[in-house]
Amino acid sequence: MKYTVKKSEKSTVTIVFDLEKDDVEKHRKKAADDISKDLDIKGFRAGHIPLNVLEEHVDKKFINARAQELAVQMAYAEAVTTEKLHVVAAPKIKFISDTTKLEDGMKFEAEVAILPEVKVKDYKSIKIPKEEPKVDKKEVEEVIADMKKYVTEWKDVEREVKKGDRVEIDFEGFEAKEKKDAEAKAIPGTESKNHPVIVGEGSLVPGFEGNLEGMKKDEKKEFELTFPKEYHNKEFQGKKVLFKVELKRIEEGKVQDLNEDFVEKVTGKKMPVEDFKKDIEKNIKARKEQQASADRENKYLEELIKKTELDVPEAMLDEEVHFMLEDIKHDLAQKGVTDFNQFLEQSKTSLEDLQKKYRPEAEKRIKIRLALTHLLEEEKIEVTDKEADEEIKKLEAFGQKIDNPDEKKTQIKNKMLLKKLFDKVLG
Repeated sequence: MKYTVKKSEKSTVTIVFDLEKDDVEKHRKKAADDISKDLDIKGFRAGHIPLNVLEEHVDKKFINARAQELAVQMAYAEAVTTEKLHVVAAPKIKFISDTTKLEDGMKFEAEVAILPEVKVKDYKSIKIPKEEPKVDKKEVEEVIADMKKYVTEWKDVEREVKKGDRVEIDFEGFEAKEKKDAEAKAIPGTESKNHPVIVGEGSLVPGFEGNLEGMKKDEKKEFELTFPKEYHNKEFQGKKVLFKVELKRIEEGKVQDLNEDFVEKVTGKKMPVEDFKKDIEKNIKARKEQQASADRENKYLEELIKKTELDVPEAMLDEEVHFMLEDIKHDLAQKGVTDFNQFLEQSKTSLEDLQKKYRPEAEKRIKIRLALTHLLEEEKIEVTDKEADEEIKKLEAFGQKIDNPDEKKTQIKNKMLLKKLFDKVLG
């Protein structure tokens, strides 16, 4: 077998193969062995029928097609291994010779994307200052206020609704009436029964809860609202809707005082109020530090991309976009949306539009991944099996179940590698 390797743009190589008659004949014999495993020809064992005999019982085109497939697989694998090519996608095969005349030999070419060369200029000059997060008293008070909501005692009252009350309502949305006497048409998906709402918390469409204030139990009311232009559901953005509401229940809340009884109720521990506040402050600070660390790493990555030079192969980009769209499909399925085509129709977009939309983000992800791999090699960052095993033991000690140890170990190693790298480059 002869072949030549030609480098193209964007980290792509084309391997041109020239297989002589003897090379092809070996593949035809192997094809005959494969095909004969499923045949019963008198006088011969399955899988051991000579090529010339098989050709009397099976169409030659079928044998040649299988031989051609084997030739491409084996020749391509041998060339990639010999040339030590780091391929990142499946090859595109193009036949040069007449595939119906394998007895004369076979010529074809394989175009394949390879791992691009990565150049990171002067990454050690990247400096991202570390910020020390602070916690003020207001933040602690807000956490305590949220905790009080969970232990608030509610009791039914017979009066008009006030801000802060918990109510239960039946409601449904209708197309806003263009004419006074027109019949209102119900909008699917806007109906709810015995829906709980704490008036004033803003859990419903802006303006909805304000219309509940002043209502009494069993009272019915109609009002029109215009949805915000930035509403999360595109179908309702800027839409005027007529709501019909019936108030079923009104409850008044008794807020707990901040004392040691309250502390014990929400924590399960006896402790002074001041110690409770210090614990909350400590937790807020830890959360802020974690977020600050993540923000610092992201800022570093943004600067790293600017210093990174590489040509991302089109095939690599296509695969990354494919993975991103598969993640979107998975997330939608988790939310109960299983028909992706229906989702595209409702979103008034197409698969091609989505692929185009996510292409820049796909390229960014690939560049970050390859730049980080380059830095790990440059900085000689390593994680041993022992370190990863110790981390797994910690997770198990906290009650985490490890279903796939090998996969989990790989994930943990990658996470630890990045932590070591960031610790070193960020300080």
